[in-house]
Parts: sequence; C-alpha cells; structure tokens
Amino acid sequence: MNVGTRFAKLAVIFLAALSFAGCAQQKLSPLGGVSSVTMVNIENDHYKSLSEKYKGEQTIEIRTFNSEGGDTWTAAPEITGANCELKHEYFTASVVTPHAIRVPLYGSQTRQFSVTCAKNGYQQTVQIVSPYNVSQANRRSAGSQGGLLGVLIAEMINSASDPEDDQFEYTGAAVTLIPVLKQEDPVPEEKQLVAESDGS
Repeated sequence: MNVGTRFAKLAVIFLAALSFAGCAQQKLSPLGGVSSVTMVNIENDHYKSLSEKYKGEQTIEIRTFNSEGGDTWTAAPEITGANCELKHEYFTASVVTPHAIRVPLYGSQTRQFSVTCAKNGYQQTVQIVSPYNVSQANRRSAGSQGGLLGVLIAEMINSASDPEDDQFEYTGAAVTLIPVLKQEDPVPEEKQLVAESDGS
C-alpha cells in the first residue's frame, strides 16, 4: 500500500469519525408537532403591499437548550417542555418545545421576529430570529470551491445582484435557557469576589 492510498484511507476514517461525532451531538428530541402561525395586522396597507411579495412558507424548528453543560465534543443538553411565544409584526404563535412552525416568507421584505421562552427553574429568554439571504449564501458556498478567485467572483456577483430577485429564509430558533440560582446553591467564586469588592 503506497503512502497516497494509506493517507486517503486515514482521511476517510477521520472524516467518518467526525461525522459520527457530529451525529452524536445532534441527537435531539422528536418534535411535538408542526403548527401554523396566526396572522395579525393584515388589514393595514403595508401588509396588503407586502402580501404581494409572498414567496410561500418555511418550516422552522423551535428548540430550547440548557446554558450549563456541553463542551467541545458534546452539545448542550436540550430542554423540553418550555413555553415559547413567537411575535412578528404580522404573525404570532405559541408552542411548547420542541416544536416546528410554518412561517410565511416575503422575499427581501422578510422580517425578523422574537421568540420568548420560559420554564420553571430557568430565566425567561428572548431570542431574535432574523432572515438571511439564501441566494447570496449559496453563491458564496459555490465560490469557495474555486479558491480565492471563486470567492472574489461570488462576492462581485452578490454585490451586483438585486435582493428583490434573491431568496430569503430563517434559521431555526435554538434558545438557550439559564438555570435560576436557588437559595441553597453555592454562589460562584467569581461572583463572591465581585460582591466583596462592591461592599468595600
């Protein structure tokens, strides 16, 4: 077996190990279901103009995770049963995590929305979910395959492209919840030091 063949086999084994590790980190709880949002403020003139740009729906996942736990090789523990409220200028929804929601898309006029999650024993957390330009991201990804020149060409195309012709979507919502410090829990050392310095 020559060096090139041995290296190729080692590379395949290494990539397979990374893939397995990635799968291990992505072991998530099954979704509780898929729901549609409730549209609001749909009688105003701006919404009527916006509705003409309707590009269909996207299904996104709403999940909650514990801020404590997880490291380089292990994902943060998922929290189930958190109550989350989605609020957008034109739609709302209430879900219990993990859950999926079908949200409308309006091309370049697709706007951000907030996700507020709460559960007993954790601090209420608000996350902003913003849309991103999928078309530009795909062009960058394709350009990166051609090295620096490909990246430069992709950026030139992105700069010259009209956002009105591009596709916009949301990423999923992964909301991190911070446990509430109980009275019997020890105060972290760094917080003790801060408290002492404040009192002096």
